[in-house]
Amino acid sequence: MKIAIIGGGNMGGAIAKGIAAGSLVPASDLTVTAHTQQTLDKIKGYDPAIRTTLDNREAVQGADLVVLAVKPWLLEEVVKEIRGGLDYRKQAVASVIGRSSFEELGKLLDNGSGVMPVMYRIIPNTAISLGESVTFIAEQGAPKERLDELVSIFSELGQTVVVKEPMMGPGTSLASCGIAFALKYLDASIQGGVELGFAPEEARAVVMQTMRGALEMMNLNGTMPQTEIDKVTTPGGMTLSGLAAMEESGFTEAVKAGLFNSK
Repeated sequence: MKIAIIGGGNMGGAIAKGIAAGSLVPASDLTVTAHTQQTLDKIKGYDPAIRTTLDNREAVQGADLVVLAVKPWLLEEVVKEIRGGLDYRKQAVASVIGRSSFEELGKLLDNGSGVMPVMYRIIPNTAISLGESVTFIAEQGAPKERLDELVSIFSELGQTVVVKEPMMGPGTSLASCGIAFALKYLDASIQGGVELGFAPEEARAVVMQTMRGALEMMNLNGTMPQTEIDKVTTPGGMTLSGLAAMEESGFTEAVKAGLFNSK
């Protein structure tokens, strides 16, 4: 599959880096665009075989899948720029822009021919560059074999979840925004460690390894968090006291507020 990524910024660049490092799409079958040569040079640093260009219309020529990874306010302008050069019978279009619905994308892509391309909405998180993303995919008009091929590509880069379009918003909150929420907890823990007397790098190392251990216990034991919490809490103990203080400060509700406000 030949893939053109329109927009090589944080997300588009992360997708390009992850796909190029995988085994299913040769780096030479990736084309990435950007506004500046500096950004394209960064993309080339991931793999010199990746094709780069400042010309969006040139990039989409011959691509099987065109991935729109631009800022939301640039979407209309970019689609108008490339629309005339797309063959909707052969080329599929995907958006990684969180709030661009199939309805909106379809209106922008409408060229008056009565033919519409296969469309995807793809929401990964930035860990895709390391092959550790959670990626949500929704499709409109995709044959099963084409959807399966796309899922295979992104499954090399972490966990892939195929959903109906209404679940793309919740998926964005839980996994795409969620990576920032997880990092916010780590940041608060590191700050707390420093206030307890650890050097910043010591606190960082301890917190990261503690998180790895918690995740590995859940993974190997097939448990939910509360099961593992129960194993380390005793009545009147330090852990239970700390958890109570977190809840008194509204920890769980604050996390849920972040999820619901980012939908």
